[in-house]
Amino acid sequence: MIRGSSEENVLLFVSGVKKYFPIYGGIRGIKGFVKAVDDVTFTVREGESLGIVGETGCGKTTLGRTLLHLIRATEGETYFDVPKEELARIMELEQKEKDIKEELARIMELEQKGKNVGDDMESANARYKEVTKELAPLRRKYSLNRQGPRHMLKHRKNFQPVFQDPFSSLDPRKLVKDIIGEPMKILLKMNREEIMKREKELIDEIGLSEDHLFRFPHEFSGGQRQRIGIARAISIEPKMLVLDEPTSALDVSVQAQILNILRDLQNRRGLSFIFISHHLNVIRMMSDRVAVMYLGKIVELADTERLFSDVLHPYTKALLSAIPIPDPETKVSRIVLEGEIPNPSDPPRGCHFHPRCPVAMSNCGWSPRDLAEPLRTMLNPTRNAEASDITGVEEIESDEDMNTVELLFREDVPVGQKELDIIRSLVEKETLLKTGTVFKAIKEVSLNPERNAVHVEMSEYDTPGLKEVRRGHFVSCLLYNYNYFDRESPEGSAQGEPAYTPYQSGR
Repeated sequence: MIRGSSEENVLLFVSGVKKYFPIYGGIRGIKGFVKAVDDVTFTVREGESLGIVGETGCGKTTLGRTLLHLIRATEGETYFDVPKEELARIMELEQKEKDIKEELARIMELEQKGKNVGDDMESANARYKEVTKELAPLRRKYSLNRQGPRHMLKHRKNFQPVFQDPFSSLDPRKLVKDIIGEPMKILLKMNREEIMKREKELIDEIGLSEDHLFRFPHEFSGGQRQRIGIARAISIEPKMLVLDEPTSALDVSVQAQILNILRDLQNRRGLSFIFISHHLNVIRMMSDRVAVMYLGKIVELADTERLFSDVLHPYTKALLSAIPIPDPETKVSRIVLEGEIPNPSDPPRGCHFHPRCPVAMSNCGWSPRDLAEPLRTMLNPTRNAEASDITGVEEIESDEDMNTVELLFREDVPVGQKELDIIRSLVEKETLLKTGTVFKAIKEVSLNPERNAVHVEMSEYDTPGLKEVRRGHFVSCLLYNYNYFDRESPEGSAQGEPAYTPYQSGR
């Protein structure tokens, strides 16, 4: 539920958007999905800039293309320029639906454990049907993800892209005047004289001259081509620009020119920006708020200055520590993340970041596949001398569904209490090490005589959600797995402060 929030001037509301790409295998079979964007929610207000930052492959560009409907969303809703009253109700209902879904998931977990949840399940299902019944017609009317091509054409003039590579995004066979004029001809139905007059105004506004209208894209430098791309985007007076790495292919001096042009345009025209970049200094310069993405999810969302001065999420801390400092005398403590970015087709459970997190906890989502290799290392006599007394481990078998790992011994080496005690002591020893967090996630180590194995059962894990842990500052991390307005603290809602949700811009 939205507590004390104000929805004034919200131009774009994105609710639970997902984009999964199928992985095909066999004969026309789908063997999995790449979860490029996974349950993303945010708002952008009129005249606001939202920066989206993260490592290569985190889903930034896919999110931008999905919002522009260059690719179709797998799930979720996108509301653009909806009347204020209807939008407030939509946001409230979307939040209610999300809360009930989470409640149903918890009830189903209890049911699987043999608990009696009949009344709770019935109540939650009834409330879910009530919410979706009211929400369905609003989605059909206002959600862009429910509209066909004809309806989307009406929104194209208000929602325009600026692409990363200006050369590939400009038609090499057309003159600049035709490139800039085409959107006006198609979307605004302007005549030739009106288009030509507008083109002259635009080319002057971006710092080029009138004779440039009669040249081809290959005759320009990279910075000039990007100016032309910006002129094309603003030619139809849009309300929002989605800028996907608009300066990454340009020299540093040219980058500054393009960024200054964008800021001037925003100030004069009141444009809203979604600014996608991996360059943190550019994001800091151009954004009012910043959303940090990791493996398809937003892990932190806050006002720009707060994010850079009071960072909370361990992943964001690592990103900010990598910003180059021009002063060679300044000592910077770099946070070097271990391991590789996980496969988005098979992301870690729980918190997606936990396998690389320097402050991960035992309930962050460790699974049998995380434990198998550490167990193998633990049993290496060169690491632990006690392991030399354990012989005959033939295989380490992981079962993700059952949340277990089994150390299978050869048939000629029967497993007894001696082996069990040694393995338990080794596990205890590993938990004391800096890298032993995964061992702390072990719930029980026991014998399995039927399989001549040592059975290792892992603890249950928690999945973090995006929560407001400080006013206007949202984090998806179990270190801060609370909402500040639910706590009895000086900064809580007991003092009369309005509580915010991730749907708010906080500007």
